Amino acid sequence: MTEEHLKSTRTETDSFGPIEVRADAYWGAQTERSIENFPFGPREQMPLEIVHALGFIKQAAARVNARIGGLDPQLAEAIQQAAAEVARGDLDSQFPLVIWQTGSGTQSNMNANEVIAGRANEKLAGTRGGKEPVHPNDHVNKGQSSNDSFPTALHVSAARAINARLLPALKTMHDRLVDLAGRWDKIVKIGRTHLQDATPLTLGQEFSGYAQQLADNIERVEGVLPRIYRLAQGGTAVGTGLNAPKGFAEAFAKEMANLTRLPFTSARTSSPSSPPMTRWLSFRAF
Repeated sequence: MTEEHLKSTRTETDSFGPIEVRADAYWGAQTERSIENFPFGPREQMPLEIVHALGFIKQAAARVNARIGGLDPQLAEAIQQAAAEVARGDLDSQFPLVIWQTGSGTQSNMNANEVIAGRANEKLAGTRGGKEPVHPNDHVNKGQSSNDSFPTALHVSAARAINARLLPALKTMHDRLVDLAGRWDKIVKIGRTHLQDATPLTLGQEFSGYAQQLADNIERVEGVLPRIYRLAQGGTAVGTGLNAPKGFAEAFAKEMANLTRLPFTSARTSSPSSPPMTRWLSFRAF
């Protein structure tokens, strides 16, 4: 490695040892190793909707951890501010990873943890990246696991996209078709079946059928939302909630609902006495 290149990088470390990271990057060693291990093009990058959802997740978790006394208020505030930047899309350039990674999304979860820690450390200590005073795992990922954070990100990103983009587009199209059906109700045309002329109908009648198809599909989309609003967060590694404080899942869901203005809840269990295994399994069934 040349002396000029060394000046443009900094050294980060993980359990495998040291690795050079771009000096202007907020991410750390685990993100850099994923870049090296999966050198695919930008067309296969992780969708930014999931990245933004991870920002909301880390922000909500920091709020809960600070409130219950599990995280220093100063560190929690810096994490919240950095996570909010991720959620807004201000740090999109800091998420270079592709979709090719472990099934639980570990690298993307760590990409978010490292970027948020790196940005928080810049705010608190003036040093970009690193693990002091904010640690990617011990602080940003506190009470969480890739196994519940990534499926939660999928649900959050899907819910936000459905409410902000899909349903408004479907309703606009439906309203337009209803309008056309009314305006064209007196235009008579020949209906066709099997590529042959059949019996007359109006163009309005034909378009009313299209409008009803969209209305039915809007109902189907709205019908699945209550299950998408159920979040796996709090189940941690295998759904039992190990290493997450009692009540974390429910408190997290409330914070996520406040941040996104969507009615997120914690995934339900099969019975009051059973562990929250369904918080993890519900993602696998989705």
